Amino acid sequence: MKQRFLSMVLLVFAMTLANISTTKAQLSGQDEEGVTLFVEFTFDEKDMDTALDLLSEMQMQVLENEEGCIAYDLLMSDDAPNKVFIYESYENKDALNKHNNSPYFKDIVKQKLPKYIKDSKIITMYPLNQDSGDDGEGESDNEV
Repeated sequence: MKQRFLSMVLLVFAMTLANISTTKAQLSGQDEEGVTLFVEFTFDEKDMDTALDLLSEMQMQVLENEEGCIAYDLLMSDDAPNKVFIYESYENKDALNKHNNSPYFKDIVKQKLPKYIKDSKIITMYPLNQDSGDDGEGESDNEV
């Protein structure tokens, strides 16, 4: 169970690391819309515990310190025990930029995690429909 959780955490971070520049380019013009990332990290089996520890630390830091983060989930699959998937959802581009520039992101994702990552993939997504329910008009610029 611990290995699965840690694998999930590691996947999200690796995917985030591998595609930060792509994400920034894709986010131009999307400042006020929600942003969701789906990150996939692949690790050697021997590195899974370490990777999961690092990803779990990252998850804890994100959830404790980032008000603009809506979700930061670490996931694993029985079908791919050496992969970790991370589901990240942010209120807007600014919240994602704050995440990517945080000291713990730089320490964990940019410094410590890369040596364990065999492969990574990041998919950046935006909501098709945003309904805030606040103004009765059905559209929202800042909420997912």
